[in-house]
Amino acid sequence: MKAKSKTSSKRAVTKAKAKTSKVTKAKKPVAERAKSAARAKTTSDAKPKARRAAKSAPVALTTDERRKLLKPKDQFVDVVERTTRALGRRREIRVPGMTAGKLKSLTAKAVRAAKREALAREQFERKIRPLSDARLLAEDAAYRALLNVYAAVKLYTRADAGVGAEFAFLIEHLTFTREKAEPVPAPERAPLPAPEPA
Repeated sequence: MKAKSKTSSKRAVTKAKAKTSKVTKAKKPVAERAKSAARAKTTSDAKPKARRAAKSAPVALTTDERRKLLKPKDQFVDVVERTTRALGRRREIRVPGMTAGKLKSLTAKAVRAAKREALAREQFERKIRPLSDARLLAEDAAYRALLNVYAAVKLYTRADAGVGAEFAFLIEHLTFTREKAEPVPAPERAPLPAPEPA
């Protein structure tokens, strides 16, 4: 009896292992397909993101390139809108490589770029304002201290001329000469001769 029970238990364990291996084999392809689908989706999502990032990347121009660019006049957006309406009325006007829609699209792109620049400039101004104020306060304190030294140097120079020679650069830097040029007088005109009596 004991031998039969051992044999039956072994068979049961073997069957259980076989079922487990079958389930694992059945599930494995599904898991692999899911992983491959996730990788494909990630790759497909990454490509448009890379394209968008490349399109929206800021352009850094050199000084020479900036100088060569055309600067539109004021209110050119309004002029473009009127131009596109006029082109819509005058269908006979043909511009190679240009349509009213394309002109409008290019102008809209320029407007969006200007708005982004204004927003970035405003954010930059908000960030730099405290730093600029801190610099102004520090420069004010340092310059006031230098003026105090300058006042002391002038005081000591009265007793010792060598002090003035030592700090001549400071005196020259802080001495303000405001010489106003006197106006040149206009040349006097010779008096007209008196008329001869008739």
